[in-house]
Amino acid sequence: MSDAFPTSAPVPAPGAKAAKLCGILAIVFALTCVGIPVAIILGIVALVQQAKAKRLAKAEPGRYQPVPATGLVTGIIGLVLPLLMLPFLGIVGAIAIPAMLGQRERAREIAVQANLDVARIRADAEVQAALAKAPGQPPSPEAIIQLLVADPAVVALKNPVVPSAPGLQRGTSGPLGTVMVHPAREQEGGVTVWSVKFRAVVKRGGQDRVLEAEVVTHTQEQVQGRTEDGWEVVTAPAEGAAQRP
Repeated sequence: MSDAFPTSAPVPAPGAKAAKLCGILAIVFALTCVGIPVAIILGIVALVQQAKAKRLAKAEPGRYQPVPATGLVTGIIGLVLPLLMLPFLGIVGAIAIPAMLGQRERAREIAVQANLDVARIRADAEVQAALAKAPGQPPSPEAIIQLLVADPAVVALKNPVVPSAPGLQRGTSGPLGTVMVHPAREQEGGVTVWSVKFRAVVKRGGQDRVLEAEVVTHTQEQVQGRTEDGWEVVTAPAEGAAQRP
């Protein structure tokens, strides 16, 4: 009988499996585009582990199995693929970034328009309430604005463009996204119109976009020296007309 013991079968060299795994992961991350930096790191690790495994297998061929080229190939692909993906990323970025900015501007415009609609609806409700309380005595635009700026629903409005700015304030111009409210008196063709005007400015495509609305509180028409309700105009002060029957 022979006293020799059977030798154990060769095993994979340390680093061979790591090289294969890192190479495959490098390819996967490179294809996802957002993982390109990780893909480059994994590709380098795959090549390092492949070289280590080949060195050990060459030094001890009876102990370690020959190292397949899988880790080398996948590691190289993991390093080269990100370079091939860069032009694609540039094209995608050129399309996606403006689209994303456009959607954000559109969303902000919708929010500002909603604020303006709330203010307009509340102002119109105040006008109707004043007329119901005192028929034939239309409220002044200034009185409606005073009620409006104290309305809790209006006070709660937020500026979606400039969060530090109010959602609504008095005046004719203000921060982007703020709904500006002011009284107005216009006369054209013998018709005088008193109203509450709303105005907000937002950015769209790099240009200013103006949103406007109006709530009329009172109109008066003069026909041959007489107003539309049959009262003769005697004087015309700045905010109304003194009348006599």
